[in-house]
Amino acid sequence: MSELIWINGEVMPLAEARIGVEDRGFQFADGVYEVIRLYKGKPFTLDQHLERLRKSADGIELKLPVAVEQLRGEITRFISRGAVGEGMIYLQLTRGAAGRNHAFPDCRPTLLFYARVLEPLGDPEKSEGIRLITVADERWKRCWVKSIALLPNVLAKNKALAAGADEAVFLDHGVVTECSASNIFIIRGRRLLTHPVGAKVLPGITRAVLLELAPSVGLSPAEEAFSEDEAIHADEVFITSTTREISWVSRWDQATIGGAKCPPQTLALHRALRERVAAETA
Repeated sequence: MSELIWINGEVMPLAEARIGVEDRGFQFADGVYEVIRLYKGKPFTLDQHLERLRKSADGIELKLPVAVEQLRGEITRFISRGAVGEGMIYLQLTRGAAGRNHAFPDCRPTLLFYARVLEPLGDPEKSEGIRLITVADERWKRCWVKSIALLPNVLAKNKALAAGADEAVFLDHGVVTECSASNIFIIRGRRLLTHPVGAKVLPGITRAVLLELAPSVGLSPAEEAFSEDEAIHADEVFITSTTREISWVSRWDQATIGGAKCPPQTLALHRALRERVAAETA
């Protein structure tokens, strides 16, 4: 079966979808996006993702071309076609196609989404820890907007891969902000810490769920900035995203963190997250 795409209200084969070369997403990265995880063909935290989409669009003065409730219904109907079980929905909204000009045009926005299969995530208890490398945070100061302008993140990610690491962690004047494609947490004692959302940190959906779940596993959550040194010497470090859930960190540059297996409090959080997923997508 060919992959399908919903684009401006029409469903068609992905291979047949076309966007004009003057679409502002292509020429200016003038747009925002979302990635929604599917478990057994059901979306997890769909409402939270759509609310973040609305806020991101507001952040770049872009009006959604359809109401959030209508968009939710369109996504739900699209998923019900059943082509993807374990996977994701990629959604993108741009200002639309118009003659190249920095001034905002009066044109129809381009809204699209499609589904992609993802490999099921393994047992966190058996997973290997990941390695981080530090990269200077040179991005803009509206990281709370989920912008499609991701070139600094792409460069950081590829710098990490070239160094044999899994992910790049951004450092802003000595303070740990987030990673190239994930949020980051540390655990010290019974405290769970992550940088506050704002100029340099995206309001991750998995991040928000874990802050909510933390007390259920005996952790006290706090949105609090911390230094690289504090992170390296923390009891446990992990990163989170919609597609990876939780990945525990075993190395940070040349430093070793924790032991040879997923540490206990991170594992407890991951199990609590899996329980939430199972309950919401039952």
